[in-house]
Amino acid sequence: MAKKASLKKARQTKERNLRNRKTSKAFKTAIRKLELAIKDKKSEQELRVLFTKAVSLIDKAAAKRVIHKNNAARKKSLINRKLRNYLTGNPKKQ
Repeated sequence: MAKKASLKKARQTKERNLRNRKTSKAFKTAIRKLELAIKDKKSEQELRVLFTKAVSLIDKAAAKRVIHKNNAARKKSLINRKLRNYLTGNPKKQ
């Protein structure tokens, strides 16, 4: 028979896993939407709104330790570079 503590730990792990997956999925979707908007050549204002949303979700994931802070910084840098290259008309690495 399992101990109460081990059952509680399993329940907590399952809940955390669901919460982490939700957070992770949210920022990945935001990044995907931004990249699609760049490919579809949306307006600058719309791109900036999507960028802000993506950065916010990445920061929240890092704060909750779903991803490491360096990973978050790398993701933010990557989407910032893609957006900047698109807005300045620089075709490399879009």
